[in-house]
Amino acid sequence: MNHVQLSVPSALILLSILSTSRAAAPGGDDFVVLPNTASPVQFRLYTNAAPDAAHLFNMFDLQAHGELLLTAPAGKGLQRALAASPPEISLHSVLVNGQGPELASTNGMNVIEEAIGPDWRYVALDATAAYRDRLTQFRRGVLFVEPDLFVLHDHLTAKEPVGFRMSLHPSSATHLDAAWGDLRLDLPNAGVRINTPGRKTSPRSWSRVPSAADSLLPGTVTMELGPTNKLAQFDIVTVFAVYRAGEKKSYSFKLLESNTAVGAQIHRDGLPTLVAFKTAAGAADGSLAGFGFHGPVGVYVFKPKR
Repeated sequence: MNHVQLSVPSALILLSILSTSRAAAPGGDDFVVLPNTASPVQFRLYTNAAPDAAHLFNMFDLQAHGELLLTAPAGKGLQRALAASPPEISLHSVLVNGQGPELASTNGMNVIEEAIGPDWRYVALDATAAYRDRLTQFRRGVLFVEPDLFVLHDHLTAKEPVGFRMSLHPSSATHLDAAWGDLRLDLPNAGVRINTPGRKTSPRSWSRVPSAADSLLPGTVTMELGPTNKLAQFDIVTVFAVYRAGEKKSYSFKLLESNTAVGAQIHRDGLPTLVAFKTAAGAADGSLAGFGFHGPVGVYVFKPKR
C-alpha cells in the first residue's frame, strides 16, 4: 500500500487545482465543492454561518448524474423555517448537547488543510467557532475517492463530556435499511447509500425520528444517529456511495481504528478501498490496519491487474 507525499512543486499544483473548488455565491454564501464544480458527482458543503446566509451553515448538497440526492435548506423557505422554528427544534446537521451552532457572520468554517492523491482529493475545515461554547475543536474533513465515494470525517473534542447527534433531512423517499442501519435513496437517474460504520459492540445506525422540522422542510424526513453516552472526544466517519440508476452495486463497510487514525474499509463490488484520517495531534505519520500514511489522510484503492 502506497501513499502520496507531495513535493513543493506538486503542492503548488494542488493549491491551484483545489482553489477552483472554493467559491462564493452572491450574498457571501461561501461553500467548498469536491471534487470540483465541473464533475458529474459533487459534494458541496456550506461554510457561511451568517443568520441570513442563502444556505444553512454546515449543511451540504450531494449531486450525482443530474440528480440532487441531498440538499441543504436554502432560500426564502429556509428563512421562514428559521423564523418559525422554536429554540428546541434545530435544522442543523450537528447537534451538541441538543443545540446547533451559534449563527454569526464571524463563525464560518475555514479551510485548514488540503491534500490530493492519484485517485482522491481531501479538504479539512475548522468549524470550532460556531460551537466554541461547548467544543474546544470541531474539525470536519471531506474526502472524495474516484469515481463514486464521498467520506465525511468529524473530529470533536470538548473540555467535558457532551452529547452528540448527527442529523440529516433527506427526501421522504429515502429508505432506512433495518439490517444495515443505513440510508438508501433511488431517484430516476442516480442513487446514494449512506453508511456510518461502527464497532460491533456499538453499531452506529441511522434511525428516523419524529420532528417538527419535517413540517418546516416539506417533503423531508429527519434521520439521526449518535452515541448514547456523553463523550469528551468523538470521531465519526460517514460514507456516501453514489451510483447511476440501474447499476447493481454491492457495498460493505467496516470501521477501522488505531492510536493515530480512524477510517473505514469499504468494499465496492468486492474490491477494497481503505480510507484513513489522522487523529493524533502533532504526529506527521499515521497508521491504520497496517497501512502507513503521511499527512492528514491516506487512501488505498485496490486495482486488480488486467
